[in-house]
Amino acid sequence: MLTARTLAEARVYLSAMAASDAPDATEAPESSLVEGEEAWTIQSPHGDVQVLYRTEDEARLLGERFGLGNSLLLDAGLWVQFASVWAKRALDADIEYTGQPGQNRARVELNWEFARDALAEALKFLPDGADVVPDEGFWTEIGVRTRELNPELFTRAKLTEDYEFYRDTLSDFRSLYGEE
Repeated sequence: MLTARTLAEARVYLSAMAASDAPDATEAPESSLVEGEEAWTIQSPHGDVQVLYRTEDEARLLGERFGLGNSLLLDAGLWVQFASVWAKRALDADIEYTGQPGQNRARVELNWEFARDALAEALKFLPDGADVVPDEGFWTEIGVRTRELNPELFTRAKLTEDYEFYRDTLSDFRSLYGEE
């Protein structure tokens, strides 16, 4: 059985699997969450994914949305792809947002947060001192193809630049509209 570090990582993984079946898919497929003695099991049409209570708790305690250490389910290419999707959603929502009552502020903030956090996950695949994500950081079909088509996305400089842009844009948005 596959193991995710957090429930959030498991959902992202299941979304990636759904997208590989239907390229227009943007959400995780229908699934059920089963509580076990030491872990949750998410049952879905793409297989079962286990999330240990311990790793979920550690990640929450340290503010690591997708978990500590490197993902064993999603490679650097998939993380960059997801960051791009979330950044596009954030930008679209940010452009529409004017601070008026009834507007969905959380849509802007959450998408910038997810984009930032996904880039942080991609950065974890860079060994100390390396300038580019090594071959071992890519094992999914989408991740390998993304790197083949856009190798410049996987340099330390580009990953850091994008991470800082997402982080700073979120900060600017919160400064403009106040903290909630």
